[in-house]
Amino acid sequence: MTRRAGSDLDGMFQYWAERAGVNVVDRLIDGLLARCWMLAQQPKAGRAVEGFEPGIRLFPLDRYLIYYRPIGYGVEIMHFFHAARDEKKAWKESTSRKKRS
Repeated sequence: MTRRAGSDLDGMFQYWAERAGVNVVDRLIDGLLARCWMLAQQPKAGRAVEGFEPGIRLFPLDRYLIYYRPIGYGVEIMHFFHAARDEKKAWKESTSRKKRS
């Protein structure tokens, strides 16, 4: 999992823990991580997406989108975004933050 994806999970945790409680956010994050394990076993399960980085695939889970890249014998989780966000804008902002760091 990339730092960006870890940061996405941290943000989700903070947001939902304040609004719905730790038990709710734990179930959400557990579900996302379980899906990541499934993607590692079946890297072609998601669909290819254009306009991001080469080789990026997308898999939806409820209201969240998991962006990943198949690598070797698994996947590299790139991002988790809420489906209501403008993903291309969020991706671009995340990438520009990384370059400034």
